Formats: sequence, C-alpha cells, structure tokens
Amino acid sequence: MKHIIYLPMLLSALLLAACSSQPMQFYMLSAETDTPSVAAVLPADTVLGLGPIHLPAYLDRPQLVTALSEHQYELDDQHRWAERLDDNIARVLRLSLAKQLGIDQVVRYPWTPRQAIDYQISFDILELHQTASGQSRFSVQWQLKKADEAVIGKRFECSEAAGKGAEASVAAQSRCLTRFSIELANEIAGLGSRPRR
Repeated sequence: MKHIIYLPMLLSALLLAACSSQPMQFYMLSAETDTPSVAAVLPADTVLGLGPIHLPAYLDRPQLVTALSEHQYELDDQHRWAERLDDNIARVLRLSLAKQLGIDQVVRYPWTPRQAIDYQISFDILELHQTASGQSRFSVQWQLKKADEAVIGKRFECSEAAGKGAEASVAAQSRCLTRFSIELANEIAGLGSRPRR
C-alpha cells in the first residue's frame, strides 16, 4: 500500500524536474561579413567546388563538444548545433569565398559529372571544440587543386580565447572559420594569378 501512497509524490517530483529543466539551445557558425576581397584575378564565371568535407566521428553529432583533458571529452546535451556541422561549415565557406573571390558559382560536393570545376577544395576537419581552459580549437587538413594541376596540401590551425558559455565558444570558432576562409581565398587567388603553361 505504501507504494500507492508515494506514487503521486513521485509523479509530482518528476513533473517539477521536467518543468525546471533548461530548454535546449541551438547554435550556428558564421563568418565575418567585412572580410576584405582579394584582388580580382578570377573570371566572374569561375566555378569553385567545395568538398568533400570529412568530420571525425566525435564531431559528427548534434552536441557541442568540450575537451576536458587530452583523453576525456564532454558532450553538451543542452547546447547543440542547429544543423549538421559539415553542412554549416560548407554553407559558411560558400558564402564567404564567393564574396571574397568575386564569383557566383561555389558548388557543394557531390556535384554532377557534367559540372565543370575550375578549382576544388577538399578538407578533413581534425578539431572543432572548446577546451577546459576556455580556448576554442579549430584544425583542418585541406587540399586545393586547379583543374588537372598538382594538389596543394596544407594544414590550418586556430586557437581563440572563447570566454565562458556555449555562445562565446561558437563565436570564437566562427572567428577561426573566417580566418580559414581568408587563407583559402588567398591561395585560390594565387593559383588564378599564375600564367597558363
């Protein structure tokens, strides 16, 4: 009989806990809109292919990630990405690179076999998380090629002081993504300025 008496109390406690829990918060990466354009060395009809983009398994999830130590990571169930992380990164880079390079056609991988691509960027995201010390880390191995020319491969690393809170962390990661887009734009413009053989 006791379990019948305490059942309403248990239900009340569960209801109270559910009501007091914080709602989920959702975040998106962005790029700064005032990034300088590179010198106009590309024709306006240049087609830039973006991808493939590879995420490590620890980032291929909706939760924001914090590295508590070298071996321990925390997934934040209350703070999540508003869309797939690779889609968010691709969309931000498409907008930023188109603006900086003065081109209209930035297409996401996979594109159709008939689609002619003048430049292609592919990359592997290695890190994109907050550290316990308050730094936002972004690391990516990327490759750039021009038509049938040899591939240029480099690694980009960025660490930004993020402060406290998920929003500050995402803002710091967005600053890193902006810096990455500037590096890519300069590299593409450098290839475009080379004389044809």
